[in-house]
Amino acid sequence: MSNDHKRAYGLCIYKIKKNGIKILLCKSVKSRESWGFLKGVLLKNEDSDICAQREVEEESSIFVEKKYYEEYFEQLNKEKDIGIWLVNAKHILGLDEKFEDNKLHNIHLSWENQKVKFFDLESSPKIREKQKYLFNDIKDFLQNKS
Repeated sequence: MSNDHKRAYGLCIYKIKKNGIKILLCKSVKSRESWGFLKGVLLKNEDSDICAQREVEEESSIFVEKKYYEEYFEQLNKEKDIGIWLVNAKHILGLDEKFEDNKLHNIHLSWENQKVKFFDLESSPKIREKQKYLFNDIKDFLQNKS
């Protein structure tokens, strides 16, 4: 693998509710219709878990302590590999105040994303191609967990 092969890391924040599971997804400003996980490219000499933490906070103002990272999933792609940790939303202080009707308030939204929103796992939107297998693995895992 060449040194210019990119790696991106992020988090899948989820909520287990009585009526199902919700997961947090984002829609990039570059995207017409597909959604994905909050994540970003690994910086030189940066640890993957720190990258995930930094990127999620940069893109959503949501700070997640690494001690709450759960299972790890990844999808290897030709241009960019993607790694995602699960995090239960119940561990994130002040999370609910940043949302209204499952949508992140615009004040917390970075310039990189049009929207950040919780979706029902069973009725999720179209997922970005580079994250499709990753999403399906996470979906299967969470369905078996609840």
